[in-house]
Formats: sequence, structure tokens, C-alpha cells
Amino acid sequence: MKKALFALLGLALSFPITTLANPSFDAEGFRQALKVKKDVYITEGAFTGGDRLSSDFHITNIRMAPNPAGYDRIVIDLTGNDQGEKSELARPPFYLVSVNRVTKEINVTLYGLPKIDFSSQSVIQAARKTRSVSEVEFVPSVVEDRWLWTIKTEVPVKVEVFELTSPARIIIDLKK
Repeated sequence: MKKALFALLGLALSFPITTLANPSFDAEGFRQALKVKKDVYITEGAFTGGDRLSSDFHITNIRMAPNPAGYDRIVIDLTGNDQGEKSELARPPFYLVSVNRVTKEINVTLYGLPKIDFSSQSVIQAARKTRSVSEVEFVPSVVEDRWLWTIKTEVPVKVEVFELTSPARIIIDLKK
């Protein structure tokens, strides 16, 4: 009985504990964004998500606020574009959120034909009320098929990214 117990204990200890504590990445270091919040944060790497076929969309708002649970939440509100009219998206368009611990930056790239329909000044003012965001940098769209913007933090942060539908949103949670 003791031998079986020790064998079971040895097997349990050999199970890679890091797979429970850390999100799984593919060979290039990308993690698929989840559809719900799971409290799985990373300090370095990238999240990808969204619908690669959804390319014509509006960014209607970017909201930032501290959450009582101890993290800052960033919400990117999105709608589709159907013959010039806003329409509901089934999922957010394809996106990449990369986290760089050294530079203390989170780069957000939305792929497709984005149309910016929000006030950048209101986002910058909202960022001042967060615990960890020191600056938001909106980069003019140089490449037609994507839009990049950067969140700079005071200290390295842990990041979780997930997406929601009805309406389509990308959620970025930052935790010190």
C-alpha cells in the first residue's frame, strides 16, 4: 500500500505544476484570449483573439476604470459596419494584445478596417483615474488594415485578456 501511495505521490509531483499556474502558450508565445474571465494573468507574452473574417468595424469607445477587486479594467467597445451603418458583431475582429514587462507597455492591435468613433481625450482622462496606467498613446493609423495603440504602466503589471459578445467587447484587466 505504501509503495502505491509513494508511486501516486511521485506521479502527482511530476505533473507540470506550471500548466496549472500559468496560461499555455503556443510555440511563438501567443495565448488564445478566453471568452470569460478566468483570473489567468501573464507578465510577458501576447494574447490573440477575435474573428479573422470580421474586418469592417467601428471602435465606439474605450473605457478605463479601477475595479473594486483590485485591478484596472479596460473595455474596448466595438460594432460592425454594414454598408455604412453600424451593426452588431458576433465577435470582436481579430486582435493582438502584447505585454512587455521591461518597457511596461501593452500594445493593442486591431486588424481589419477600423473606424475610430470615440474621443481620445476622454480615454486619456479615464486613464488618470486608474491605479496602474501612466499613459495611453494613440498612434495614427499608418497601415490601412490595422490600428495600434499603447497602454503604458507605472510598474510592470499582470495582464488578462478576454472577449465578450452581445455587444462585442475586448476586455483587458491589469493587476499590479
